[in-house]
Amino acid sequence: MKQRLLRILKFLAYPTLYISCLMLFFYLTFPWNRLKDRLVAEIAIRAQKPKSAIQRVEIDDLDSYWVTGVEASGVRIYLPPSDDAGGDKDKPIESVIKVDELNARLQILPLFLGRLRVKFWAHAFNGDVKGTVPIGGSSGPVEVQMDAIDLAYVDIIKDTLGIPIKGVATGKLELAAEGGKFSKANGMLDLAINGVTVGDGKSKIKNQIALPEAKLGDLVIAAEAKDGALKITKFEANGTDIELTGDGKISVREPANNSIADLYVRFKFTDAYRNKNDLTKTLLGAPGSTAPSLFELADPRIKRSKRTDGFYGWHVHGPLGKLKFDPSTTDGPAGGGKSRGKTDSPFTTKKPILPLGTSTAREGKEEDAVAKPVTAEPKIAEPAKPETAAPKAVEPPASEPAAPPPAAEDAPSPRNRPAPETQ
Repeated sequence: MKQRLLRILKFLAYPTLYISCLMLFFYLTFPWNRLKDRLVAEIAIRAQKPKSAIQRVEIDDLDSYWVTGVEASGVRIYLPPSDDAGGDKDKPIESVIKVDELNARLQILPLFLGRLRVKFWAHAFNGDVKGTVPIGGSSGPVEVQMDAIDLAYVDIIKDTLGIPIKGVATGKLELAAEGGKFSKANGMLDLAINGVTVGDGKSKIKNQIALPEAKLGDLVIAAEAKDGALKITKFEANGTDIELTGDGKISVREPANNSIADLYVRFKFTDAYRNKNDLTKTLLGAPGSTAPSLFELADPRIKRSKRTDGFYGWHVHGPLGKLKFDPSTTDGPAGGGKSRGKTDSPFTTKKPILPLGTSTAREGKEEDAVAKPVTAEPKIAEPAKPETAAPKAVEPPASEPAAPPPAAEDAPSPRNRPAPETQ
């Protein structure tokens, strides 16, 4: 029995050795540089599509990571300039997301259950981002955790808002989607950004004014996802220089860039900051002054966003890959009491066009209906004319009693006399 077992093991040793050597040399001699060039080329082809959220990608080095993964260094993701970017529209600036190190590998244990899940880790923005995500149509939760992300290194924020922002972000995102449909996902978002400051006294808004550094304090963002709608439950910061609050929701879609945002953000400079020095008084206006400040004159949209309570309101909407910023003087969709369509914006002239178009069609019908009584009104007014003419005809007989009676008898008598005869 032992000899038979040894013979079987001897025959199995040769194919096992062959497969092991094949995998080892395949792992060591795989052309990762060719794979890097292929990835960059494929992304460039897809970037030519009109709705692509990525313009191009550059990778310095690509190598293997364990057995089922890859690791890259020096990754730069170039995003197309936003339509509402805070920079100069005549010279649009590309936003760059820089990732120092990145690795991702396919988890082996979920493969036995027929699930494809990727575990990733990245060192970017002077912090770390890690988590697990399902790929393809696989089911399973999305778990993303951020640790010590420095907003000063996130160029896309400065390019979009047109003003530098500093702060350290820490938080996590969890979404559970049954059947891999994130349009019906449930979960939560918990994010805290500590020590947020806005402006540096050097960078100019719209290349016109430079806002001195203003302290926003700690910004807390919390949201709950239910049936694919990530609703903001807390969005506020009470700093010594700026007060910020907001609400809204994000409709989760696939891929994440196609998720639709519908957020209302409001901020206000405190009186202490506006009265800080002569520069802040000139830029933001002295407390109690109603005259437009230089900050409002820098962009007409800033002036339109000014509310009666002193806050500047903005409506952030559209796909996450191409957000749009519109002035808003309301607290949100619930404040107006009217529901909007999926593509309607309450801050453009497109929304009132629809009611005007329908009202003109109705007015056309109403004019037809009103035209009939207009023709009928003269008929009603005609019999009233003889009544007004009769008293005029009666006045002359009072002054000339001899001649007018026969004339009056010729015209009105035929109408008046037969009437009493019939009675």
